[in-house]
Amino acid sequence: MAKKVAGNVGITHDSNALDGYLNTSSMSAVVNAIQTTNFDSTGELSIAGLPTWTVSVGGPWDGTLDGYIGPNLISPPTTLHTLAVAIDTVTYTWTSNTFFNNYTIDASSPAEGITWSGELTCSGVPTRS
Repeated sequence: MAKKVAGNVGITHDSNALDGYLNTSSMSAVVNAIQTTNFDSTGELSIAGLPTWTVSVGGPWDGTLDGYIGPNLISPPTTLHTLAVAIDTVTYTWTSNTFFNNYTIDASSPAEGITWSGELTCSGVPTRS
């Protein structure tokens, strides 16, 4: 059963709290399947590989938010940033291992407000606390 967590999700990237700019967020870990099928196999065989972690975010856009994200997209940092994702009572933290990707500003319906979306690409696995 899904747990309601309204107000219990927090995302901080490079020491900038993004909570006030979020109305959607999701975190995914995809474990890569490594095919091990050989000529003796009677069907496709796979083993578990390494996970790929991403955090998708979006919400209302403004200049302050763009000041947090924009400079890192114009000139990607050589040192990756720290990301903390708190969901209810569990916090996932990547220390100096994340960067923004797929940043979109959507002004197609300005009467309804300008929105943004993006994806945080994570390198390595998080610490959980």
